[in-house]
Amino acid sequence: MTPQDDTAARPSGPVTREFNPGRPMEPEWTELLESLWKERSRLVDDFLERFSAISYGDALVPKDDVYRTAADTMDMFLYQMAGLELPTDLQTLPREVAARRARQGVPLDAFLEAIRNDFRVLWRGLERVARNQGISVLVANMDRVLDAVEGYISSIQQAYAEEEARLARNKQLYRQRLLSRLFNAEAGSPGDTQDLATALGVQATGTFEVLAVTSDAVAQAQRQFEPDHRTYMYENTGVLYVFRQQRKGRTWREEGPGFPAGYVPDVDGLAAVPAASASALVLARQKPRGTGLATMEDTWMGIAGGLLEQKFPGFSAPIKQALDRCTPLERQRLLQVARSYARTGSIKETAEELFCHRNTVVNRLHSLHEVIGLDLTVPAEAARALVSLSRYSEFTD
Repeated sequence: MTPQDDTAARPSGPVTREFNPGRPMEPEWTELLESLWKERSRLVDDFLERFSAISYGDALVPKDDVYRTAADTMDMFLYQMAGLELPTDLQTLPREVAARRARQGVPLDAFLEAIRNDFRVLWRGLERVARNQGISVLVANMDRVLDAVEGYISSIQQAYAEEEARLARNKQLYRQRLLSRLFNAEAGSPGDTQDLATALGVQATGTFEVLAVTSDAVAQAQRQFEPDHRTYMYENTGVLYVFRQQRKGRTWREEGPGFPAGYVPDVDGLAAVPAASASALVLARQKPRGTGLATMEDTWMGIAGGLLEQKFPGFSAPIKQALDRCTPLERQRLLQVARSYARTGSIKETAEELFCHRNTVVNRLHSLHEVIGLDLTVPAEAARALVSLSRYSEFTD
């Protein structure tokens, strides 16, 4: 939108202000300013004519706002160039205008371009009232005009930056309140979920992926994802939950975030994200090694073992005790073959992975059977053995 001069949109008249320099030390300069004050409406007209060529993009700035700001600004400059104290309503003008333009979404570059026209407008007005006899006085006081305009620009830039920062904080606060509402189950109805999705800028029925980050990795995750506005973070009691709409071929499983976390993909809809986050936390607490993601496929045995221990205390104790009776080297070889065979399900692939003969694999599996009393080649026994072995730290290292 490019605001333009529209006489019909103007307020009924300029604010009534007194301009009384008193007994000036520089009567010729003061006389110029008094003459310009009497026709300051022409300054506003000149500014609006120049302003019509400037675009504020999609920013919505009412025409009467542009007019009133121009009128107040010209008054402020005349007071400053005369060395007068500003009226109360003009003392905060730069901060109020800058904050208003920031809230209206006016680009700073376009805003400053409009303000820099003020010097041209003032100089043209001074030339008009000075005529030929006052040009030398005008040239001698050029710095006063420049200082007034540049001081205004400097104040505008600072106030605009402060307002932008405040708006950014408020936006982040609003976003966090929405996420808190989502994670604390306040949504309730599908309509509420849709409202949350709209406010967050996601599809309520989309597919999401979720991370749960704990311990020292929280700060790293925050630094990494903070600039990404398509990624949402919610922190609660030392755990950081991160989610985003899942993209085909570019999931966190494929990209790898670079820090340990519990990971749940293919979450069906925004309303399911909190439950998926709780599941991701369960995975994260399985303490994945290095920077890898803990997935259900990788950690289900440990989770199952923990649950069985809760219901049947000592469930894994016989296997652990049996392995503890082995020598360290023997125990290492048995756990190594168990871990590899559990992953591959193949004697041949296990032998290749461990760089040994297939008969060696068969013999070690047989030795493991003798030690723990469970045969990994029998599915039912293998399930119980693997769940019990997952409680053994050397098996998961």
